Amino acid sequence: MKRRELPPLIAITVILLGLSLASLLLPDRTFSANENRYLQQVPRLTADRVLSGRFSEEAEKYESDQMAFRDFWMGTASWLQRLAGKDDIGGVYLGRDGYLFAKLTEDDFDQSRYEKNLQAVASFFTVHGDLDCRILLAPSPAYVLPELLPANAPMYDAALRHEQLAETVGEDRVIDVRRALTTVPQPYYRTDHHWTTEGAYAAYGVWCEATGREARSWTPSTATADFRGTLYSKVLLPDAAYDVISMDRDVTVRSVDCDGTVTDSLYDMTKLMEKDQYTLFQGGNWAKVTIETGVKNGRHLLLVKDSFANCFVPFLTEDYETITMLDLRYFNDPVEELMAEQGTTDVLILYELSNFAADSNLFKLNDGQ
Repeated sequence: MKRRELPPLIAITVILLGLSLASLLLPDRTFSANENRYLQQVPRLTADRVLSGRFSEEAEKYESDQMAFRDFWMGTASWLQRLAGKDDIGGVYLGRDGYLFAKLTEDDFDQSRYEKNLQAVASFFTVHGDLDCRILLAPSPAYVLPELLPANAPMYDAALRHEQLAETVGEDRVIDVRRALTTVPQPYYRTDHHWTTEGAYAAYGVWCEATGREARSWTPSTATADFRGTLYSKVLLPDAAYDVISMDRDVTVRSVDCDGTVTDSLYDMTKLMEKDQYTLFQGGNWAKVTIETGVKNGRHLLLVKDSFANCFVPFLTEDYETITMLDLRYFNDPVEELMAEQGTTDVLILYELSNFAADSNLFKLNDGQ
């Protein structure tokens, strides 16, 4: 070995030994806030688990999850891959102007599930033909901002799925917000999969037009200016953009009941101190959120939703006496009974399109019918 080759070899050896020692000495982490998931703990050693291969799989995952300074190394790896010209890292496209996009191709899109979910909604709307029933499927960010995608980046055919939506549910029931979102300077966050509050407000304007209501004005107020979202957490690029989360401080309600926890606000400001600052809106996702607005007009909305609805619902508070938000991933009671109890007059189903296609719980809409 030549003398000039010795220093790099020593440096690499010292780094590897240091990482191994740090991983042994530092306590295991249970949860990764950046990745929003629980980390693998020490695998249980049993004969069955060894023979099935499960022990070795968990041991390998444990070694990866509990690596010392894991977030730093993930960010460094992403930075090096980008430096090498790669624009697809861990299922995230590195777009222009600091935008990150979830990689969703035709292979990722569950067409069979999508068709079943559309049929479930169509059946539900048919049964409740006496109510004002609408569906709003927010387009994926890549559909609205294709010019910011990497060149030739494959994505699923969203236009085709929007056509199928109108054909199955009925065009008069669909709130189509695609064109409205293209008029917003920043309809989606750069490092998160959600639309911005400004994007949600544009969608609200289309909803008002479709339902014969007058859109109320609002003045955006900055809740935080250092938001980095779910897509950032997958790549952890050190120079990733920061975004502003806006809120409407003029919204007032009588009460907000989130699975039994009652407050008087649609915003949980304590969430701004946590990693996922988007949970500012209602404190995150709950099985059932019941909002009493203080309005007296005899209208009661059932809002079946994913997290895209969380920043949308504040704009609806002047139009209903009560708004009941259901997340069918967690809500397991009969929907029909709840509607009778709440005196539902209006229904809105609001999801992001690819989330709607992946949801395996929409059959619950028709349980008990």
